[in-house]
Amino acid sequence: MAKKKSKPQKIAFNPITYLRSESARKLPVYECLLPKGWEEIKKFPVIFARKHVNGNITFVSVLVDLLCTGAKDVIFFVNEPESLYREILRRYEDELLLEFLPVSYELIHNVIFESVAFAEDYGIAPHEDFRFAELVLEEDSDDFPRIEIPLGENGKAHLYLNIEDERAPYFERQILKYGDPKTYEITRNDFNPFLDGVDWDEEEEFEDEDDLDTCFGWGEAEWEDFYDAGEFEDLDSDLVYFTIQRIPGYSYDKMVDEPLFSPFLEIEWTSDPISRKAFSKQELVFLEQVFEKLEDADLELDGPDPELLEFIEGGISKYPKNNILLQYKWEYHQRSADMEAALKIALEMKEKFPEYLFGLTCHAQTLIENGEVDSIPEAMNDFTRIQDFLPKRGKFHLSELQVFYSPWIYYYAKTGQVRAAHFLITLLEDHLISNAYPLHELVESAYFEAASQVVKLYYQKVKSGQVSKDEFMEMALSDW
Repeated sequence: MAKKKSKPQKIAFNPITYLRSESARKLPVYECLLPKGWEEIKKFPVIFARKHVNGNITFVSVLVDLLCTGAKDVIFFVNEPESLYREILRRYEDELLLEFLPVSYELIHNVIFESVAFAEDYGIAPHEDFRFAELVLEEDSDDFPRIEIPLGENGKAHLYLNIEDERAPYFERQILKYGDPKTYEITRNDFNPFLDGVDWDEEEEFEDEDDLDTCFGWGEAEWEDFYDAGEFEDLDSDLVYFTIQRIPGYSYDKMVDEPLFSPFLEIEWTSDPISRKAFSKQELVFLEQVFEKLEDADLELDGPDPELLEFIEGGISKYPKNNILLQYKWEYHQRSADMEAALKIALEMKEKFPEYLFGLTCHAQTLIENGEVDSIPEAMNDFTRIQDFLPKRGKFHLSELQVFYSPWIYYYAKTGQVRAAHFLITLLEDHLISNAYPLHELVESAYFEAASQVVKLYYQKVKSGQVSKDEFMEMALSDW
């Protein structure tokens, strides 16, 4: 009797995998919409849609703030029925009282990316899902046609803070840290048409403003009070970060001109995807499945998951040239706290894929978890600059810079080379890398401990009178 042929398994459509393959950019443009009077509204959704051959729509809605914060929020849908797209448009028009009008793609592209660039001038990164919206939009290349967009108001950025906005403390911290006080204004609890109206009582409003207030926003009176109080022990993190970048020898703007540090800037970096290796469609689907399983697994709490490990190893056997799968196996062991196995996989990764940057950094991260400080340079093959490890590469992704320089920040901080650690962590912050890709908590902790010692010595000089009050006030009120 003939055996019954099994039916081929249908592979589920994964929107993230589809976007990462950059297939969405190949779809024809369907609609580009801006609300009527967007120049005066200043904060509004920008709608961009592409149409599939099956009639479905892939679209993004970017809540743009031309006044300060850029891409404030993002939603995106991939390969969905047009009825869903129309329903979202209808809700926007009904609930936000907006009338959308068709415009050119060039206009919405400039509205979105110019607002993002404006926000980045104040250290404000776009919403975390903007990276997916970018994969639907056209690439923002240097030769893309530019249109002047009205940014800010009366020549200044205007940051409107609503206490229900969970990113409000971040927005204020960034603009106070990176902005020139003469170039921005801050207003709290201003009317926001995208949030429900809330009646605040005075006590609630006062408490929230206290939460948002940091030394980055202090004026002359506050710094004088701080000096007169003379309580320079147990400084909080804001005071440490504020002070160290103003201490002689730690000014990033001056450090970038030093021969020791200037070569670190002799590269290009981008937030756009960088294609390093072509994988088959089946591999991409499998990679996404592993990624999702690792995301769902609570290995830190529940311990090892033999089925997940077997699934990953099965993929490695099927796709032996896939370096990312080996990295996923390392992550599995790392998160399961099996450091011996993680170290073994990291070394295997380096041997099989010697030019794979994450092989080095996985090795280094395992050493960080083990507290093996002195072995980190060897793990990084003694390459202190990313372009020395990959000299043929002209451009690097932001995440690559973060993972490459994180071990060195840890190493320098732990070995007393605080200026080097400070330079690298400020380099990542200056290009908004640490906002998009946060540092490992052990790296942040190592840097904070090292920076605290430097700042502690400075405040000892302040307390003893070696640094006069006038010198202290000049430091506190200076634009670093």
